[in-house]
Amino acid sequence: MPIATIHVDAWRVAYRGIVPDEYLHALSIDQRHAGWRQILAGGESVWVGEDGNKIVGWISAAQTRDVDASQWTGEIWAVYIAPDHWRQGAGRALCKAAEQELRRQGFTDVTLWVLKDNERALRFYESIGFVLDDCEDRIIERGGKALREVRMRKNLVAAERATSS
Repeated sequence: MPIATIHVDAWRVAYRGIVPDEYLHALSIDQRHAGWRQILAGGESVWVGEDGNKIVGWISAAQTRDVDASQWTGEIWAVYIAPDHWRQGAGRALCKAAEQELRRQGFTDVTLWVLKDNERALRFYESIGFVLDDCEDRIIERGGKALREVRMRKNLVAAERATSS
């Protein structure tokens, strides 16, 4: 399953120096494949980006999971691009498609969580109109290391107006 491979490969490159190496080396494409089978069978919204007939990235988005958010807030749960396709437009295209679908479903805002130390991702999200949200950071643990995540937000209504003018 290409999305499982992309998931693991992107983690290993994007989080090198942020997440402990032992954790990254232990990631298993087979385990991710099994997990993705369950996710897709459960009906989660996932879109893939292709270059020709090859899947080069994926994104998952739906209603936010954050308890402090309004019912009109969607969330990009995850987006990963094959490292050899970074900076070629797949991430922008996938985010645009997810935002259009969220807007179609009636969401007025979209949020996402990103590791505070992932400067590349922060720059990318800022370049497509996301700003740091004024909520409290959250701490997650990966490989025995506490990692800080920040939430970013984008107003879908304003973004649509800006692109249609």
